[in-house]
Amino acid sequence: MLPYLLHSRNWKYLCYGVNHIGGWVAPQGFSKMQSLRMLGLYQNNLSASIDSLRGLCELKNLRQLDLGGNNLGSYSSALTGLCELKNLRVLYLDGNNLDGRALPLCLSNLSKLETLWLSSNDLGSYSSALTGLCGLSALKSLYLSSNHFDDSSLPMCMGNFSLLENLDLSGNNLSGHFGNSISGLKRLHGLYLGSNQLTDDGISPWMSNLTSLTSLSLGYNKLKGSDTMRGLCGLSALKSLYLYDNHLSSLPMCMGNFSLLEELDLSQNNLSGLFDSAVPGLKQLRMLNLDSNHLTDDGISPWISNLTSLAYLYLGNNTLKGFDPIRGFCKLRDLEELDIQGNSFECNLHPCFENTQLEVETEFPKWSPTFQLYQLLLNNCILNKRSNNQVPSFISTQHRLETLNLGHTFLQGTIPSWLLYNVTVEYLILRGNSLEGPFPMSTEQNMSKLYELDISDNNICGLLPPNIDTHFPNLILLNMSTNQFQGAIPLSLGKLQYLKILDLSENKLSEKIPQSLTRNNTSLKFLKLSNNKLQGSILSKCSNMSELVVLLLDNNEFTGTITSFMLSSPSLIILDMRENYLSGSIPNWLGSIVNLAYLFLGRNFFYGYIPTELCQLQNLHILDLSSNKISGSIPSCLGNISSWMTRIPIQIDRSLGPQFESIFSVGKYSSVDQTYTKVKTNLTTKGTMRTYEGLPFSLITGIDLSMNQLIDSIPFELGNLKELHFLNLSHNIMSGFFPESFKNLENIESLDLSHNKLIGMIPPQIVQLHLISTFSVAFNNLSGAIPYEKQFSTFNESCYTGNHDLCGQPLPRNCSSNNQSQTQDGKGEEEDNNSGILDHPMFFYLLVAISYALGFWSFIALLCNKNRRQKLFRIVDRFYD
Repeated sequence: MLPYLLHSRNWKYLCYGVNHIGGWVAPQGFSKMQSLRMLGLYQNNLSASIDSLRGLCELKNLRQLDLGGNNLGSYSSALTGLCELKNLRVLYLDGNNLDGRALPLCLSNLSKLETLWLSSNDLGSYSSALTGLCGLSALKSLYLSSNHFDDSSLPMCMGNFSLLENLDLSGNNLSGHFGNSISGLKRLHGLYLGSNQLTDDGISPWMSNLTSLTSLSLGYNKLKGSDTMRGLCGLSALKSLYLYDNHLSSLPMCMGNFSLLEELDLSQNNLSGLFDSAVPGLKQLRMLNLDSNHLTDDGISPWISNLTSLAYLYLGNNTLKGFDPIRGFCKLRDLEELDIQGNSFECNLHPCFENTQLEVETEFPKWSPTFQLYQLLLNNCILNKRSNNQVPSFISTQHRLETLNLGHTFLQGTIPSWLLYNVTVEYLILRGNSLEGPFPMSTEQNMSKLYELDISDNNICGLLPPNIDTHFPNLILLNMSTNQFQGAIPLSLGKLQYLKILDLSENKLSEKIPQSLTRNNTSLKFLKLSNNKLQGSILSKCSNMSELVVLLLDNNEFTGTITSFMLSSPSLIILDMRENYLSGSIPNWLGSIVNLAYLFLGRNFFYGYIPTELCQLQNLHILDLSSNKISGSIPSCLGNISSWMTRIPIQIDRSLGPQFESIFSVGKYSSVDQTYTKVKTNLTTKGTMRTYEGLPFSLITGIDLSMNQLIDSIPFELGNLKELHFLNLSHNIMSGFFPESFKNLENIESLDLSHNKLIGMIPPQIVQLHLISTFSVAFNNLSGAIPYEKQFSTFNESCYTGNHDLCGQPLPRNCSSNNQSQTQDGKGEEEDNNSGILDHPMFFYLLVAISYALGFWSFIALLCNKNRRQKLFRIVDRFYD
């Protein structure tokens, strides 16, 4: 396509980004395009060579060139081709792996360049990387974020950019002592220094000189005191100030001088309040973020009502308790978003004036708010404590409301129909309350705009709505888990064509999974039906869920074998079918689902061998085949799985959507940050059943083959699995030695080899496992001295019981004095090893074979010798007589 486009001479604007061109484009084609003003070749995996950009030299009239997101590397000669574009105004070179040697000095020839993007490179690796920019006197915007710059990397010539209006230095390693190089930039409007190492004394001497600043970002640094803020007091033109994620404990009085300030972000600091003298002058303030501080009621109540222009107010995750600070909300008539989640509110809002009603205490008395919210986040409050914890009725007056979070607010009663079938609400979270009664069914043909609905962790009962596709056709996320729903899964769920996440777990649902839900469903990515009473076959062969990432069907009553339906789900990462009545052999085609990281088939009735095809799952983190009837030996190729040898993080394809970008984080799978889905599972590790969810779940690795009928020796290759956290081979019929290679399991925390037929010694090198906290070899045939050092000195007698020939601590049996003396002089280990060899059954078989061979060949030798043969026959004849 691109070569065809290059034949046209009249193009003025050509955008060919994100097309995976690769390599480079034939340069001669551009020489004909003299009319071209704008060229976009971003994100094409273009690479650099000496001649790669020279073809652009002919584009004399080019004004804007976007080469961002490629792989131009460190060839400075490659970028010299750009130095001839003297009419260029805008140049994007961000995200190109450029190091400090990549910028040629001739870039100073671009005397008309106004905007230059160099973000997300590695320019800080070379001290004079920016020298080539010193001649760009026309620059107005310069973006240098995420380049590993320190203070010494920024040249003094930056002070020559007298026209500079925007400077982005965020995401570097700056402490602030570079300030003299930019303190003379009198036209600077936007300065972005977030995510650095800035300190108070690093910025206070020079920051006050930048009097034209309207936007200043200092978030995620090391600022501590109000002295820092005093350095900002002269910046009276500020409209946006970001100081989030520092260590500020107070604010200076001069903040009232910021009369033009519209956005103020002080979240994630150590502020406790008392802003009375600093805040009243902020009459233009529209956004105030005080999330995650130490604010108390007295700290905010006196002044909050004076900020009458506020549209966005965030007070979440503080220590607010009473209703006094909330009284001020009544005067905030322009309020659009209110976040007070994560406090200990009893959210009992009193009327502030006649006909007001943001009370959440809706019955004492009723009133109507003067504002219209777009977003209301009240989760983790205690709503309407004095009126039976009912859903706040004032919400019905909010006709612009799009996002509503009432999760974990102690609500009781039934869900109002007007709340579910609201024509504006798109995201509704009611999880973690005590709501009860049936799901409200609308008798009218009204259609909701809901994209995400979460009513999990309540006591809602009855049947699932049969016509859910009619009333909620736009659902992307539906979480109805941990309720009292019963009956069958309705066919209508299969008609929700946009549904990506469905969680119906922990209810009382029965009957079969409807084929309409699983057949040709190309949108569903997360399906959780765990802990119900679902029956029938697991899924039919006709199932086709091509985008499925997580399938959780554990703890139901499914029967039959596993069909090959999952071959149509190549993106599958988690498969959990534990605690059902499944049977048959473990399918070898599971090995072709190459992205599979978690395979749980435990506590079923599978039989046969462990297929070696499972070794193809190089991303496998957890394999659970426990409590089945699996026989045969453990495939040695399990010791070659990459993710158990080297740390490999779980990769979630971002193209799956925002619901999946943080599926393994501590809690959030929704595009709305306030809702939760958790990938959660129970694992038997460290001797007990433990629940793992979110981030901890993504970090743990292990193998559980316990409670089967496995035989033969433990493959020594399992000792290669350095990243394994737990290994459970207990309750099998395995024989042979305790593998000495297990000394290499350096991250193992739980190792259970109990209830087998292992023989020989416990290798003394095993004490190198310094992270191990649970260990058992009980009920085997082990012998010799127990290694009792380091972590292994913490294990009690029960870890070794049932081995009659083991001795030493913590068992009451002392080793023999001979063994003890030999151990002390270094010879005991050799004797134990010899003893172990004599105990081995192979020694017996070998001895029998040798005896048989000697007897056989001796007899043949007698027959071959004439004299001895005759003598042998006489003896036999005499014996016969």
